[in-house]
Amino acid sequence: MKSIIFFIFATMLFVASCTITQDYHFNSDMSGTSTTQVDMSQLIEFMAGMDSTGEGDNSMDTLDQTFANAAATYQQLGAKNVKYGWNDDSTVLFVSYDFDNIDVANKILESGTDADMLGGTTTGKEGGKKAQFKAKGSKQLSYKAPEFANDTLMNNEEMASMKDYYQYKLSFSFEREIKKLDNKNAVMTPDSKSFEFAGSMFDILSPDFKTDFKVKLK
Repeated sequence: MKSIIFFIFATMLFVASCTITQDYHFNSDMSGTSTTQVDMSQLIEFMAGMDSTGEGDNSMDTLDQTFANAAATYQQLGAKNVKYGWNDDSTVLFVSYDFDNIDVANKILESGTDADMLGGTTTGKEGGKKAQFKAKGSKQLSYKAPEFANDTLMNNEEMASMKDYYQYKLSFSFEREIKKLDNKNAVMTPDSKSFEFAGSMFDILSPDFKTDFKVKLK
C-alpha cells in the first residue's frame, strides 16, 4: 500500500507540493472499495508557467500512465468497477475499485504491482513481508503494512526541510461501528465508523511509524 506513494512522490519530487489520499471502505461482509487520489492542483499551476519548456509534461504523462496500468492490473486480479482518471475540474487524479472479499484485496496488495512502479526510488526489505488484510468473521479485521528498508530518498537531510509540502492520508471506514482499535497513531472519527493516519508523507511512510492495526466491530 505504501509503495505506490513512493512512486508518486518520486515523480513529483522538486516539482510542487501534493496531497495523496488512500481510502478503504469495508461493508459488513468484508467486501469493499479502495480509492487512491492525488491532488495535482499545485503541480498543474506550476506547469502552467512552464509551457514554453515542456519540462513538466513528462511527469504528468508518466503519472497518468501509472494509474492506467494499475487500473488494468487490478481488473485482472479480480477487482470490479475499476475506474481511473481525473475529477470534474481535472486537478485530482484517482484510481478506484471494488473488491468482493478480503482475498481479492490481498491479491492486489500482494501482486507487487505498486512496487513495480517505484523505478528504484526505494528498496523493499529483503525477505520482508508484503501487506496483508486478515478477517475473522465479519467483525474483526487486521492489517499488516509491508516491510520496507529505510529509504534514503525519504531520509535525506536536504529533503527534511521539504516534508511539510507532501501530505498523506490513509483512511479505513466501515459499515459497522468500531468497538476497539489497537493502533495509537490512528485518529478515530466522531461517528466511530472510520479512522485515519494523516500528516507529512515523510512521517507516515517512515519505517518507524506503524500503520498496522487490529479492529473489532460492533
